[in-house]
Amino acid sequence: MEVVIEELLNGFDPSDHHVLIVDDDPLVLSSISMMVDSMGFSSSQAKDGVEAVEHFQAQPEAISLVIMDVEMPRLDGISATQKIREINPSAKVILCSGHTKQDVWKAKPNAFLLKPFMHLDLRETMRTLLRKE
Repeated sequence: MEVVIEELLNGFDPSDHHVLIVDDDPLVLSSISMMVDSMGFSSSQAKDGVEAVEHFQAQPEAISLVIMDVEMPRLDGISATQKIREINPSAKVILCSGHTKQDVWKAKPNAFLLKPFMHLDLRETMRTLLRKE
């Protein structure tokens, strides 16, 4: 709650932003969702890249930011990022992985976070990207 109050005092309202969180691991998906929600953002979840693209396509203007795992079944995070950018070229995407991958950057994410990441690292990355609006 202190973070939300601090953000509001600095002219940034997390409740104005909706975050789509994408990961095939239910525990990671739940953990990231709890972090995002604790910061005052609203969020929704997808369990793979196919669901992420479908969700984004259904409401591209409502989603301020996508936080997505790189390695997932059906459609990986790199390919899903590229499809999301076909829908909205200015979509903001943070890719995440448990290990670095050189080809992550071909998707041109706005940021990359190495898992496991700290709450503070996620918050600062999100705030930096969303303040650029």
